[in-house]
Amino acid sequence: MDTVAGLAALRAAIAQDADPSHRLAHAATLDLLDRASRAQRPLLGWEQFPEAAADIVGKTGWSMTVAAMANVIAVVNFSEPVDFLTLSRLVKRYGHGPVASVHSTIDDVLGTSPSRPLSTRFAWQVARTAEIVDGLVASGLDLEKAREVGGRCHRSGFWLVVTDVDPNAPGPELTTVEEVARCADNGGVLGWRGQIAIVAANPWAPYPAELHRLLVDGGRPELAAALDELVKHYRDLSEQHDRQLVAREIRRLVAVSGLSQRQFAALCGTSAPRLSTYVNGLVTPSAAMMVRFTRVSERAQRQAAQERGSTA
Repeated sequence: MDTVAGLAALRAAIAQDADPSHRLAHAATLDLLDRASRAQRPLLGWEQFPEAAADIVGKTGWSMTVAAMANVIAVVNFSEPVDFLTLSRLVKRYGHGPVASVHSTIDDVLGTSPSRPLSTRFAWQVARTAEIVDGLVASGLDLEKAREVGGRCHRSGFWLVVTDVDPNAPGPELTTVEEVARCADNGGVLGWRGQIAIVAANPWAPYPAELHRLLVDGGRPELAAALDELVKHYRDLSEQHDRQLVAREIRRLVAVSGLSQRQFAALCGTSAPRLSTYVNGLVTPSAAMMVRFTRVSERAQRQAAQERGSTA
């Protein structure tokens, strides 16, 4: 299928789709089709888009997928206020996760390059929050709304970069300002993900702080701020994971004790509702309380074993 045939098939599918919930997505796609046809220069990703989009038509969630792809091409090639406003609307309608999944795979779908030029340039564009807000205000949007849109765009870049990060596949640790500059300028999304993988594997390690210093020393304060946000994100995830591990251990201790939660709580000197918050991971007990849980559970198990022995 050539470009002309792909465009015709895509326009026909949109025209035949009567689902009102798809109107926002279709408007984003049609906007790119109209502007691309008037463009005076080659657009990155455009040549491959019509055929790829036509192949997606009819698949589950196709309207959102095609629209998110179209919006990436628009943001990368035009970077006009309407493009950032469209991105904000798509994210608000479909959520950061699903939209970021499209952003992350667009270079694979379009076959642009292994270096992922579309997703990389998109991430750079949406990170320019102050410029985005200024452009939106100049276009007539009020400041509060412009900041809201700018914030959603920034979060889109954040979710794009963290999508598919593998803590088990870290990149090399950077030790000089020159290495950081090369990664920032030439590493693309894949290079950034390698650094994020190091943070994801252990956000409490010294390396993130050292990388932050190198970014600041290298005149990359915006990347240093983004790194701080990533560290906070992965520390929050780590704490959530740790809380769940603790909750799982408490559930195990209660279960093997043979006691009800109410009995177990009373023997531990706490209330049943309070124990429930520990069991469900809503609150993490102190180390002293965990020791108490362990002792009560072990004592209950020994007592139960003795009672079974005496009746044998």
